[in-house]
Amino acid sequence: MNTLKNKSITPHWMMCLLGARKATILISSDGLILERAGGKRFAVCTENLTREDVLHQGRLFFELVLPTDRGEERLKGLRKAEVEEFFDWLEDYWYWLEESQKFVSEVRRCAAEIDRLLDTGYLRSSRWLKIKAMAREMLDQFRMVPAVGYLDRNRHADFTLVQEVAHWGGQEVEDFRAQYVSRLKESFSTFFDGVESNPLSESQRDACVIDEDNNLVLAGAGTGKTSAMVGRAGFLVESGQAQPDEILMLAFANKAAREMQERLDERVGKKGVVASTFHKLGKDIIAWVEKAQPSISPLATDGALLEKHVDEWFEALLEIPSYRQWVLEYLGYYRYQEVNPFDFKTQGEYFEYIFANEIRTLKGEMVKGLGECWIANHLFMLGVAYEYEADYEHETRGQDYRQYQPDFYFPDCGIYLEHWGIDRDGNTAPFVEKKKYHAGMAWKRRTHEKYGTRLIETFHYEYSEGCLLTGLYEKLTEAGVQFNPRSPDEMLDTLRGFGEIRDLTPLLADLLRRYKSHLPRPDQPWKEIVQGGYLSLVQQQALKIVVPIYEKYEAFLKENRHIDFDDMIGRAIAYVQCGRFVSPWRYILVDEFQDISEPRARLVKTLRESVDVCSLFCVGDDWQAIYRFTGSDIRFTTDFEERFGATKITVLDKTFRFNNSICDVASLFVTENPAQVKKSLTTHAMVNHSAVSLLREKKGRGSEVDLDDRLNRVLAHVAARAEEGSSVYLLGRFRFNLPNDTQMMMLRKRFPTLSIACNTVHGAKGLEADYVVVLGLERGQYGFPSQKTSHSLLEALLPALDPFPYSEERRLFYVALTRAKQRVYLIGDMANASEFLVELLKNKYPLALDDFETSLEQASFERIRCVKCKTGTLVAVEGKSFYGCSNYPLCNHTESGCQACGNPMQRVGRFKICLDADCDSWLPVCPKCGADMVQRKGRYGAFWGCRNFRGDDDISCRHTENNISFSS
Repeated sequence: MNTLKNKSITPHWMMCLLGARKATILISSDGLILERAGGKRFAVCTENLTREDVLHQGRLFFELVLPTDRGEERLKGLRKAEVEEFFDWLEDYWYWLEESQKFVSEVRRCAAEIDRLLDTGYLRSSRWLKIKAMAREMLDQFRMVPAVGYLDRNRHADFTLVQEVAHWGGQEVEDFRAQYVSRLKESFSTFFDGVESNPLSESQRDACVIDEDNNLVLAGAGTGKTSAMVGRAGFLVESGQAQPDEILMLAFANKAAREMQERLDERVGKKGVVASTFHKLGKDIIAWVEKAQPSISPLATDGALLEKHVDEWFEALLEIPSYRQWVLEYLGYYRYQEVNPFDFKTQGEYFEYIFANEIRTLKGEMVKGLGECWIANHLFMLGVAYEYEADYEHETRGQDYRQYQPDFYFPDCGIYLEHWGIDRDGNTAPFVEKKKYHAGMAWKRRTHEKYGTRLIETFHYEYSEGCLLTGLYEKLTEAGVQFNPRSPDEMLDTLRGFGEIRDLTPLLADLLRRYKSHLPRPDQPWKEIVQGGYLSLVQQQALKIVVPIYEKYEAFLKENRHIDFDDMIGRAIAYVQCGRFVSPWRYILVDEFQDISEPRARLVKTLRESVDVCSLFCVGDDWQAIYRFTGSDIRFTTDFEERFGATKITVLDKTFRFNNSICDVASLFVTENPAQVKKSLTTHAMVNHSAVSLLREKKGRGSEVDLDDRLNRVLAHVAARAEEGSSVYLLGRFRFNLPNDTQMMMLRKRFPTLSIACNTVHGAKGLEADYVVVLGLERGQYGFPSQKTSHSLLEALLPALDPFPYSEERRLFYVALTRAKQRVYLIGDMANASEFLVELLKNKYPLALDDFETSLEQASFERIRCVKCKTGTLVAVEGKSFYGCSNYPLCNHTESGCQACGNPMQRVGRFKICLDADCDSWLPVCPKCGADMVQRKGRYGAFWGCRNFRGDDDISCRHTENNISFSS
């Protein structure tokens, strides 16, 4: 293309008849010139001279609108062929220019760089953003690919590559990545077959090859996460993507890091890959920068020693009057988070709160609410002797009523105190029958009047309005009660005797750890370290006690030139951020990522961001996140991309540990919480029967040597079916749920064909056995789920807990179930059954319920719920002929059993029906008050009367009926 002639543009002859004239595009040294008929010339602006910009189509002909130095010039009445010839000529002109030849070279360089970046391993998002920006910027300069023939084949391909890549969308990128992964998996298939004892699964191979900026591998229980970690490190070295010393592998425990290092050395055989704990990493970074190993405080490694020092600092601080007063106020009024009984819907829910929090007075009495606790503690501080819920001095018990027990009795002056649970309008909590409660109040007042005993009254609304204690003081003074206020020293001595001061030490040590771990800066205000930036009065009072302990702790570290683990992580982060430590690692691999805490996550992120091309690879399972109490934050897993950036998630979805039955029960159970990441696991082992058995039986009384018979029954069931040497894991929510050493020795002797071990569920994480037996499946503070509540300040310092009830306990139960390879056994007393057991039965999970014989009472527990508190179950009272609520003594509801056979009876409509299908006994229920109806004889013959009939008493029910017939 050496010469190029001017271009004539001729309208259609019909348009010429109408006055259209021929025009010529002239090539000059100044660019293109439009010459009109008559010689008038215009300089053409070539910046936007594209088909889209200048071509207009009319009904019959085309029109070119050319931008010039004097505005738009329109060439009308053109045929399509004339237009095409013009654009072909225009393209010829473009390539004829010397500048265009330079542009072709720029496109060539751009295409070469794009090709290089596309060929540099897995297409990470960070690299793709650079490629896309480069391609689109270049495409904007040439708009379209030159026609074939103007450039040689290679140059034309450059333009095509730039254009294609500039137009790639998400699907094209994913297709490109998929081709890369497939190609690499095939090329390194021999390596993946042999890197571990068994060939890696397809999803494990995907995890090894995929190399996004941030990679999250969700590894279900038993899916081979460690194999994925080892395979990933080995593949990076084997494929030449990394040198061994460019790879950092992180684990949380020394044992895990050591095992990972051993497997790397054995399987991969490449020396130089670092497998470390987070603490060792922090220590090594500090040592590299400071040229000396930091001294780790023994208080950081020895919990008992830390508590000893905390106790000493606490005792020293108690010598300071203001601090001593803070402690006494805290113990007296701020130890428990404030809760309003009126917020509970059922009495059972309130009882569960009482059981879980175990509200106790300074004297150690367990009371039924914070109001009573405040009253008792205030009386203690005032030196007023009292008895809590002692029997009234006069006999009031009857056939159906127990002895009256006023809330408080002052023996020195013979005065009683009742704390009424009503608001200013006389309303009761939603779960309390208002009319009946007020009738009880009236009866108690009349009883005091009848026997001439003095009664002081306080009210729930006084507690709610903050005037309970001042009002109590005035009422006691008016009644003539003598005060003998205890001095602070006397109160402390008394509290020491009760163990209250000693019991504070573990809490203070725990609060100290959490407080320290939440302080990125020593001067950071507390509002920035707690959830929501707000502290309640209880939390503020606790913080007053903790901060001076923290200051003494920090002074101790400074004096001894020691650091703790929080310092280690914090100082390492600072050294990386300021550039004093330059990270050599281009690949960071983190094991058990669901257990990561905020400081550790910050260290990982800081290391990754300090290296331009660093890739993060995290393996974890949000279903197994069970260490929130140590500061672990599941949100780093569930919100991984939001916190770390562009992410590729790979799911290891085939488990090689347990069978499909265990998988179905465990997976369905844990995903009841919608916050858990949804994933579908498949199993290598398949069975056609339920592999989760439930033994329902009343809890027996074990001894020091023997356990209750339930565990013996389960182990006998296992021994009769299992191969000799089969492993059995006894798992408990708490250590005291498990057999002691003597009992374990007896069990092993009794079942010699089984290999029996025991552990807490937390301790069993990462382990497995042929059979698992889960113990302690009860309700309550130390049940499973545990209803034990953490201190409110501790809760504020821990990561936020998702709102689904017992979310972490649910994950812990999943961990318990998934330790078993062949079968899980659950043991529960349905009268006090774990909420998890109740849920499994209520939602009809595929459990094996026929492996063990079950009593009628145990099998029908849901049908004999306590009608008073709603959460308790009626259980046979030993030595009695009636059934009582399992929530006793908080709930004193009782019901008679079947008069014919003694079995419990179920309420159906207005009748109570014997649970035994072979017994047709029934009993009517009073439609007025809900009590049993009994047959009585009157002057006009037999009739049905309410059992709650008490003559003219206010609480008497006078309902009667002549004839009642039962129809099912």
